[in-house]
Amino acid sequence: MDHKAIITIFVMGLILLGGCNQASEKNNDDVFRYTNSVDIEYGSDICSYTNDVIETVRYGGKITMKDGTVHKFMSAECVAGFYLEMDDKDEIEEMVIVDFAHGQQYLPVEDLVYLKSSLRPSPNGMSLTAIDNSNEKMKDYIYDAYPGEFHTWEEVLAMVSSEWSINYDEMKASVN
Repeated sequence: MDHKAIITIFVMGLILLGGCNQASEKNNDDVFRYTNSVDIEYGSDICSYTNDVIETVRYGGKITMKDGTVHKFMSAECVAGFYLEMDDKDEIEEMVIVDFAHGQQYLPVEDLVYLKSSLRPSPNGMSLTAIDNSNEKMKDYIYDAYPGEFHTWEEVLAMVSSEWSINYDEMKASVN
């Protein structure tokens, strides 16, 4: 093989590899280009709530503290459980969860809806799947595939509190 063929193959490989980087910017025409903004290393990162390996792609979350400490989680329910048990909630810089439909994008917990469907199990058994609340088509598609009920973040906190015996009502009273 001559050097021109080798260079051509090398350049084509670089072009193909460059195409794998996705961007998450919304264009003016409502078309998304995707980026891999999720920094969870599935299969090796450890959940800050359960101390288990985070394995299930399209699930997970992260709480970043004002001092730069980052806590990663395997599911929305783990984020909720950790949050409910935190003493220093005022120190939270950001609390985000992986958008299931996108798979590689974090969104703030309030920008998501949480489908509870026994047909779509989540890593910690509560069957909660986080979906971008502004993505109406995806909410319709996922509901058609996995019928269930949509919940807000506040409702997720109440469910986790109840199912995992974390006293959320007492916490709400102390904050108010």
